Amino acid sequence: MTTERVTILVTGATGNIGRHVVRGLLTAGVAVRALVRDPGAAELPDGVELVRGDLTRPAELAAALAGVDAVFLLWPFPTAEGAAPVLDVIAAHAGHVVYVSSMSVRDDQEPALNGVWGEIEQLIEKSGLTWTFLRPGGFATNTLEWAGQIRADATVRWVYGGAGRSLIHERDIAEVAVRALTGPEHLGMRYVLTGPEVLTQEEQVRIIGEVIGRPVRWLEIPVAQARQILVDVWANADFVDGAFGYWATLVTDPEPVTRTVEEVTAVPARSFRDWAVDHADEFRPLSVPQVADRYVSLIRKGRFDLVGQLMAPDVLRVAPMETGGAPVELRGMTSIMDNSRRLTADTEIHRVEVDGPYLRGDRFAVRFTFDETHLPTGVRGTTSKMSLYTVSGGLIGREEVYYLDPPRMFGQQGRGD
Repeated sequence: MTTERVTILVTGATGNIGRHVVRGLLTAGVAVRALVRDPGAAELPDGVELVRGDLTRPAELAAALAGVDAVFLLWPFPTAEGAAPVLDVIAAHAGHVVYVSSMSVRDDQEPALNGVWGEIEQLIEKSGLTWTFLRPGGFATNTLEWAGQIRADATVRWVYGGAGRSLIHERDIAEVAVRALTGPEHLGMRYVLTGPEVLTQEEQVRIIGEVIGRPVRWLEIPVAQARQILVDVWANADFVDGAFGYWATLVTDPEPVTRTVEEVTAVPARSFRDWAVDHADEFRPLSVPQVADRYVSLIRKGRFDLVGQLMAPDVLRVAPMETGGAPVELRGMTSIMDNSRRLTADTEIHRVEVDGPYLRGDRFAVRFTFDETHLPTGVRGTTSKMSLYTVSGGLIGREEVYYLDPPRMFGQQGRGD
């Protein structure tokens, strides 16, 4: 491939890696098309062609792929279910795919042990596409999951503090991806990507504290407690158990360090300290306006996986119209996530419009309008609500939910009115 008249489709374009891929491709002079759920909320640079689409709806991807030469593929789901039809559509339009896989994929082990990443690699190999597989180790950005705890009381409560990881900066993954998308010498390559050093999780926490100028301590918690936290967030017990099994091995068998980033880009991989400097503000206590702006930004980008970082561990949600006779108050993210899954179990949400934030004192309000279909009846309509959030210590401690029109889906399902 050359950069002449090349058009590249970037999936995950608003995410941590995808944003840097988009910028790198623009700098390389190629035409960039970004697949996004909501073009109005994408916040991508000028010169990027925004196309609405979703990997869960492969039939709608043909228009986004028209005239595309290559695809940057980041599969955001814990299983490979639905990947085959997506790759069929990609193969019908594009010639090359660069896929973000995982270091855990090994060519010398049973395919079943390679997880979702190995399954998708196999599907790509069978698709007729040319390919480049990026197999990064742990993402440094995953430590942002500790941000809420660090902002609250400078203590990280988690498991396997002695697990050694060679975490990689998202910009390094993106820079390798840009070269793989624009240079023919990368076809058929499997690149194992890491940072330049191995650090235990306790050491990572110490470095974050040094960078933000505030000592941060590690507190080991029971594995069963941590497992339940991730099951509540990821809603996939098998995926969680696989992750915990892998992390446990890293205590005695740390991740390797490779020089692949430097070999491909001619620049050494960034250190974890470099990454912490780039993200220092995300670990420092936030003002109410900062919490409000960050919360709304994450919602608009669909980054619901990161919203919990802004919530206090014992956050209280008051939503009497949703509980339908159950306790009016829901405390803690586990109860809130369980309630959310219950409410949306038979509802397809097509789009969410977000207005706000509206600030006053230690509070801010956000209006949500849901375009949704009640699947058992096929009835499509909108539901609007206003959520009022109270911020304390840089975290959301309370949410009060007020519906501006009757939540029709709840009424149809007997969940209150």
